[in-house]
Amino acid sequence: MRVVLPLALLLGATAALGAQEPGAMPAMGAGGGERAGRPPADSLRTAPQVKAYVASVTSPAVPDLSGLDLGGLDLSGLDFRKASLVGARLSDATLDGADLFSCDLTDAVATGASFLAANLDGTTLRRTDLRRAKLHRASLFATIIEAADLREADLRETRIIGFLRKANLAGATLAGANIGADPGNQSMGVMRAQFVSADLSGADLSGANLFKADFSYASLRGANLRNADLRNAELVQADLTEADVTGVALDYADLNGATFHGARGVPTLTGLDRARNRDKAVFDP
Repeated sequence: MRVVLPLALLLGATAALGAQEPGAMPAMGAGGGERAGRPPADSLRTAPQVKAYVASVTSPAVPDLSGLDLGGLDLSGLDFRKASLVGARLSDATLDGADLFSCDLTDAVATGASFLAANLDGTTLRRTDLRRAKLHRASLFATIIEAADLREADLRETRIIGFLRKANLAGATLAGANIGADPGNQSMGVMRAQFVSADLSGADLSGANLFKADFSYASLRGANLRNADLRNAELVQADLTEADVTGVALDYADLNGATFHGARGVPTLTGLDRARNRDKAVFDP
């Protein structure tokens, strides 16, 4: 059964996020826990074996799946119960609708894995290999995705409020993704996605809600940003060379040092006259 916690509880893990300096580590991600004992790895090779083991672990212990090869298994809908999946191999595994709330997938390899509509709230994905992973409509709220490899991943319509410093999203699809801060909870601190120094070159962010997201020092070279909402976003020293910015909203965005060389659709930008540090952005003559 998928665990859906009240927003207030998730906010408790992210309340310090608004006070962070750009690029600083926010207080979010997996909370950890004592790992439960587990049977030998050779008895955790099939989906039924894995499901039976996970179901057998009782709180406060967490399942220990670290280092296991779970590649290709169908683990759809499984409640992972804050499991440790550190260094696990999940290539081409199916985890559609799975509950990975507060799991730790640091250094895991999940190339080509499917996480359709999965719950990854509070999860740690630091340095996780998610190339070509399918995360359509998944939820990544209060998630640490630092230095993760998401090249060519499918993140369409995904909810993302996380720490993506130095993440590689080159060629990823984030069309229609909901990456915007929630203005209704600003009294709890600013919760926003942080893409500081991330690589989004060639990524598709068309129609995405990027309200108040931080793209400082990020590469958006050749990215598709058509009709994206970048109001109040941080674009300090961001590289938008040859990006498609047709219809992008930039009201109150910080453009200090942002580069728009060869960008398409610049005349259609909205809110440019209200952007912060507009005079310090670099546009073609």
